[in-house]
Amino acid sequence: MVSFNFLSSNNKWQASLLGFVVLLLTGCQTTQTQVSSVGPAMTGPSTNTAAGTVKRAFPYNSNIFLDVAIPVFDPGIPLDARGNIDDQKVAEEDIWPQVRRLEANRFAIDTKKALAATKAFGAINVTPDASVSADVYVLGKINYSDTETVRISVRVMDATNDIWGEKSFEHQVGQAFYRDALRKNQNPYAPIFNDIAAYVYDLLIKKSEKDKQTIQQVSDLRYAAMYSPEAFGSYLTTKRKGFGSRQAVFQLTGAPAEQDAMLQRVRLLQNKDEQFVDTLQDSYEAFYAETSEAYLKYQRETLAIAADIRKKKAERTAQQLVAAGGAVLGIMLAKNSNSKAGEIGAIAAGTAAVFSLSKAIETNHQLSAQRDVLSEMGQNLDIKVTPQVVELNDQTIELQGTALEQYTQLRQRLLQIYQLEATPDTQL
Repeated sequence: MVSFNFLSSNNKWQASLLGFVVLLLTGCQTTQTQVSSVGPAMTGPSTNTAAGTVKRAFPYNSNIFLDVAIPVFDPGIPLDARGNIDDQKVAEEDIWPQVRRLEANRFAIDTKKALAATKAFGAINVTPDASVSADVYVLGKINYSDTETVRISVRVMDATNDIWGEKSFEHQVGQAFYRDALRKNQNPYAPIFNDIAAYVYDLLIKKSEKDKQTIQQVSDLRYAAMYSPEAFGSYLTTKRKGFGSRQAVFQLTGAPAEQDAMLQRVRLLQNKDEQFVDTLQDSYEAFYAETSEAYLKYQRETLAIAADIRKKKAERTAQQLVAAGGAVLGIMLAKNSNSKAGEIGAIAAGTAAVFSLSKAIETNHQLSAQRDVLSEMGQNLDIKVTPQVVELNDQTIELQGTALEQYTQLRQRLLQIYQLEATPDTQL
């Protein structure tokens, strides 16, 4: 007699239930990979990029590439009515001037690098100020910076003095940023500069080809008019952008002939001007490289401190609100209650106010000690600009001082050379 072992219907149900539970638990404990296709691609070798490195595309369908000037950022150091540094506000706003000045230069260079990655512009230069000749100007100001959080406001203008747009940007570095060894030499602030570059690009592609051509023409004529307003000033006029606006926008009224002798002389000077600004980029890049190790260390070692400061400031604010509320409550109870309970309540509320204020002061002492650490780490960070020598028409122009001082000296000497050539019998 043959016997068969069958699971009872009850046992079958239990086995099915057990399998379902195992499958459910396994699914809960496993994170599915994002890979949806394997093996060689039929369309050629893969161009996959590492996680976290995907970048936005910047298609630019135009043959007109506008030159960009990025003046060293405004460090955002508060000034008093006399134009001197307001030390009280510097302390209140947790600003370390020496670090801010370093960042003003580095952030301009970071913006240049991000903007160059779009490949939608011509020459992109960091400049001492906004007086240089260019088609587009990206003007930045540091509103806040503490190695964890950075806030930057940007204004974009063109050579006609038209404001393309203004926007504020903010980025907070995650406290786990440096846990990834691949990020060891990466810029933790890179996202904010990528955002700025994308913003400028988005403004650019709204401009028509005619707009861009006009901007270039105005840029060249404004440079020429700087040396000879009587010869080139008539080709430009200014017009208020709107009713009640103080912003004057340049407009074209004509253009000199390409063979104009004075225009040719100005273009020779402009070429030397551009060469100097181009050479100046080497000084900025050298400065960036020289300060990178110290600044990256400064960022890495103070990130946790900056995050702690932010938390303690929040705690201090909460404590001060509690203290203020306790003080008000104490006054109200004392005035409006004649009972014994009212007196006790007033005393308790007043005591709470003093305790909370004491806690706030204690927190301030901790903040002060941490500020000293940050300040000490930023003491030796400063910019150096190498002397320059420019040769023009057998004349040697020696330039010394800061980038702005050198550029001012160059402009003065180029003006003298232009005037001498225009009036050769005049002794300058």
